[in-house]
Amino acid sequence: MKLSISVVFAIQVLSVLALPKGNKAGSATSTAAATATSAAAVTGGEEAEDPNKIDQVAQFGEVIQLAGGNVQTDTTFPPGVAGVLEVEFANQQGRAIRVAENKTPAKPPTGFTALEPSSYIIEVQGSTAGLTLQKVDFIRNANSTVDISTGKIGKLCTETKSFVIDDAIGELEFEADENELTLTVSDLVGEWGIFLPAGAATAGAGAAAGGATTGDAAAGGAATAGACGAGTQCRAFLDSILKLVGQ
Repeated sequence: MKLSISVVFAIQVLSVLALPKGNKAGSATSTAAATATSAAAVTGGEEAEDPNKIDQVAQFGEVIQLAGGNVQTDTTFPPGVAGVLEVEFANQQGRAIRVAENKTPAKPPTGFTALEPSSYIIEVQGSTAGLTLQKVDFIRNANSTVDISTGKIGKLCTETKSFVIDDAIGELEFEADENELTLTVSDLVGEWGIFLPAGAATAGAGAAAGGATTGDAAAGGAATAGACGAGTQCRAFLDSILKLVGQ
C-alpha cells in the first residue's frame, strides 16, 4: 500500500514537472514588439487622407462629373466576380468621364489569367495630359479570398488588339491593408484589364497550407521531446520511479 501511494504521489509530481515553463521575458518582449508594431502602423509613413476627398459610386455607361480645384475624387463601379474598379482623379479643372464594361474582352497576356471576365473602357472629356492625379485601381471584394498581391493591371494596345502589361504604362502598387491594386498612369483613357500570373492563387494557397502543416508537426515534436528529455529534472525523477517500481 505504501509503495502504491508513493508511486501515485511521484506520478503527480512528475506531471507537474513535465508542464512547459512560461517564458516571462519572452512574453514581455513579444508584448513590447506587438505594441511597437501597432504604434508603427498608426503612425506609419502613409500620407494623411485629404479631408475634402470625394468618394462616389457610379454605374457603367453613365457620364460622371469630376470636381476641379485639385480635390481628389474616387469613383467606384459595380463589383465584379473578384473586386471593384475604382478611378482616382484630381485636377485644377474638372472633367467628365464615362466607364463602359466590356464583357467580351481580348485574351489575357501570355502567362496570365483574367481576374475579372470583363475589361473596363475609360473615356475622358478633355485632355488627360498633365492631370494632377489619375489612377486605375482594383479593390478585392470583401467576400473574396483570392490573393491579388501579385496581380497586374494591363492596357489594351489598340494596334495589336491585345493587352499589354508594362511598367511604361504606369506605376503599380499593392496596398495590403485595403487589398487594392493601384496603378498611377499618365493617361486614363483606354481599355483596362485585371490579371493574375497563371496558377498564382493555387500555388500560394498550397504553399501556405504545406508550411503550416510542417511547422505544426515540428513544434509538436519539439514540445514532446523537450518535456522529459535526457538531462532534465523530469527525466531524472522518471528514472527514480522506474527503479522504485522495479523493486
